Amino acid sequence: MQIEKSELTIYDVESLHKQLLEELKNDSLIIDMKNVNKLDATIVQLLISTQKSFQESSKSFKITNINDELLEVFKGYFCNTLIEEQV
Repeated sequence: MQIEKSELTIYDVESLHKQLLEELKNDSLIIDMKNVNKLDATIVQLLISTQKSFQESSKSFKITNINDELLEVFKGYFCNTLIEEQV
């Protein structure tokens, strides 16, 4: 799943949540965030919740292509398990 927006905020939670619910029908989800430069805590919370839902269903969930600034945001929320190791 490619995220096209450069900023994800509370105003994007509802539409992103709907997209993620649709993705729950699949066996795995990889979210590509190469276009995202900024996100807020509500998006992090949504991603944590989505990861939990996937894990409870024994499905794979990963976030990839995170820039260094966002990587620090995820680490700040102790969300290292959300992100694919950056090479």
